[in-house]
Amino acid sequence: MRAKGSFVVEYESAAEARAAHAALSSEKGFERARCSIHAQGSAVALEIDADDIVAFRAAANSLLRNLQVFEAIGKNMFARGKSQR
Repeated sequence: MRAKGSFVVEYESAAEARAAHAALSSEKGFERARCSIHAQGSAVALEIDADDIVAFRAAANSLLRNLQVFEAIGKNMFARGKSQR
């Protein structure tokens, strides 16, 4: 049974969305799941098409964990950039 789903993550700016997209761009394929990642304005859209629900969950966990790391690093980076202007 195939499993498909999508997530949309909103950011404060298009620059943050592009940075998140760049951070995730290497995570496009897994053994049993295919991923599509697109930056759309200030949002990043993630689409997962997996062979089964277990593969879907593994791909979703990996992408969301990488976004969590980006959030921790990226928020600090963008906050410093704003304060230096």
